[in-house]
Amino acid sequence: VEGADGTGKSTQARLLADRLGGLFTREPGGTPLGERIRDLVLDPMGEGPVDRAEALLMAAARAQHVDLVVAPALAAGRDVVSDRFVASSIA
Repeated sequence: VEGADGTGKSTQARLLADRLGGLFTREPGGTPLGERIRDLVLDPMGEGPVDRAEALLMAAARAQHVDLVVAPALAAGRDVVSDRFVASSIA
């Protein structure tokens, strides 16, 4: 699920995952490393990474997320609903 911040994506994604009996996850996040990257990138009090570093951090978070969460869930036949995914990195 993609969209601007504060538009209800997380709520709708959770409702959809519940309705499908699937897995809800989010990016950045979804894994311990992804959550740490999320905290770093979204910290309003920190200086935050420069754009290129942020893109690389997001790519690292996504690699962990796909390999450790998304791919195994799909391989097990589960539906996966993610609050943000690849399109967020392109926008």
